Amino acid sequence: MASSKSMNPALASLAKTCEAIANGRFDDVEELYQVITDEAVDVDIRALAETFSGMVVQVEAREFHSSQLIDELRETKRQLEAAEAKLRKENAELKTRLDKFEVSYDEEQAEMEIQQVSDTDYFRSLQSRAKDLRSRYKSQSN
Repeated sequence: MASSKSMNPALASLAKTCEAIANGRFDDVEELYQVITDEAVDVDIRALAETFSGMVVQVEAREFHSSQLIDELRETKRQLEAAEAKLRKENAELKTRLDKFEVSYDEEQAEMEIQQVSDTDYFRSLQSRAKDLRSRYKSQSN
């Protein structure tokens, strides 16, 4: 940067303020507004200061929006982590319950139980009644 002694005071102030802004310090932005409103300052320098102040507003708006997004993402992450922890706990509980209710299927045992039920007089009576009802229904529908 050129020495501020050889520069126009308004241009030197603008250069100093722009350097501060470039380094992320927006506290000096008021000096831009002073340059913009000072009618003793050359029109081109005032226009340049106004352009820089517009850029500062846009940068600050982006930074504000970015910080809001970051906060929202952090909250979403916290909620996801809580949901994940809850799901892990529920899965562990379900696994424990499933282990307790482990059932084995014995095909021979099932066949034997079916045979025991179907060999009863009551089951044969039900089969006979069902057959009679089907035949009556068929004869009525014809």
